[in-house]
Amino acid sequence: MFSWKKDKLKNVETENINEIDLETKEEKKIFKILNILLIVILVVATLISVDIILVSKYQKGPFFAIRTNVYKDGGTKVYYGLGYKVIKYHQVVGRRDWQVGFWTMKYNIKPTSVSTLDLALELRNNPKKSFEKYQKKFLKVEGKIYKINTKKKELTLRYLDEDKKYSLDVVCSMEKNNKKLKKKDNIEVIGTVDAYTVRDSKEKDSINTLKMTHCFAK
Repeated sequence: MFSWKKDKLKNVETENINEIDLETKEEKKIFKILNILLIVILVVATLISVDIILVSKYQKGPFFAIRTNVYKDGGTKVYYGLGYKVIKYHQVVGRRDWQVGFWTMKYNIKPTSVSTLDLALELRNNPKKSFEKYQKKFLKVEGKIYKINTKKKELTLRYLDEDKKYSLDVVCSMEKNNKKLKKKDNIEVIGTVDAYTVRDSKEKDSINTLKMTHCFAK
């Protein structure tokens, strides 16, 4: 009778050990699956981040998004990726920059209108905040031609005050030269804001400079 109880106790212990082993194996299996999922998520997130950086900074790609539409405006293309959207503007005469954002981002070819005087005042009073406001924005800038560089295909609009505290050069990288344009002409230029340089106070002729790309003169 004692032997029977002893054998029964052994069987119970063996069953408990087997159950623990099964639970351990299941936990290891779940842990392994979670690790694989985490690695996949990290790889996908890295690919998306690289794609967004290449589009926004270097105008390359997108490599991990699918083209879904081509507008009949000169060839603007729309791409959708995992959680992001890319619009490669290519109007015949108009917007030519690339934009990246969420799926809700809309096709927008209407520029924000501003004068060289308004830009000069804003950038002087609060350079960092104002540049962040206009960076990568599609603008229509009104001003007077100060300089034309046909070799570099650059056109410069200038606002100049006596003390040069608010003076500003808007340097426009043109998509094409317009031979009809002349110095001191009042014109409108459309393009995308690219960079801003604050004047060097140590240099007498230094001036604040806003650079724009993909520009057209109207």
